Amino acid sequence: MNDRIVRVEGVERVFTGRRSAVHALGPIDLEIERGQFVAIVGPSGCGKSTLLRIIAGLDAPSAGEIVIARKQPTGPLCSMVFQDYGIFPWKTVLANVRLPLDIAHVRRAEANATAREWLVRTGVEGFAAAYPHTLSGGMRQRVALARAFVAHPEMLLMDEPFAALDAQLRLVLQQELLRVWEAHRRTILFVTHSIDEALLLADRVIVMSGRPGRILDDIEVPFPRPRSRDARATAEFGALEERIWNLLKGTVEADEPARVSA
Repeated sequence: MNDRIVRVEGVERVFTGRRSAVHALGPIDLEIERGQFVAIVGPSGCGKSTLLRIIAGLDAPSAGEIVIARKQPTGPLCSMVFQDYGIFPWKTVLANVRLPLDIAHVRRAEANATAREWLVRTGVEGFAAAYPHTLSGGMRQRVALARAFVAHPEMLLMDEPFAALDAQLRLVLQQELLRVWEAHRRTILFVTHSIDEALLLADRVIVMSGRPGRILDDIEVPFPRPRSRDARATAEFGALEERIWNLLKGTVEADEPARVSA
């Protein structure tokens, strides 16, 4: 029997304004197994981030339900990592990473030791006393990753975490994320616009349609782990990339006349 952590059943999200309603998402049916790395790709505005927020409990569905099977009733359920880092500018790197442990009332000495351990694992150990404004974008995202992992949440929800980085740094942090994930195997839901990134990182790629976002395909990624950038050079990688692009291209082209007429 599968060890399922998330079940999404008939979830929809409608945003209602004074004059009109926007059907942004759904219906969506989706199951995520514990320890899986699942990437979600789709055109802009298809509800990828909305789905992530609903799973995190930051937004409520207009219809349907989310069922979470927790293993740690007293521990943290999930951490989120955003494109804009989400770290606090008035706190040092160490204090930012330690924050989930402070919220959990972990003793300061123990919390500092655990936070410093994650600074080492994410390559920012030399910046514990620094403030975010002194760091590069890549370093700030490393801090955000360390903070996400530090309290050992059951799930990590990542919303385009590398989108704002340059291509070279993005490759470096992809490999860092793979290294940390393969060591700890926390469930990850990872929203991205990059098909290449989704195939490199994930066990499954969920392909979503244009608004209202629905699931077009659920693709098992066949490349073995530990996974490296060498997977990109295979014919199978290219074929999967083409398959996903054709799905996305079709939904973007179908949506284009509506955009123009609007």
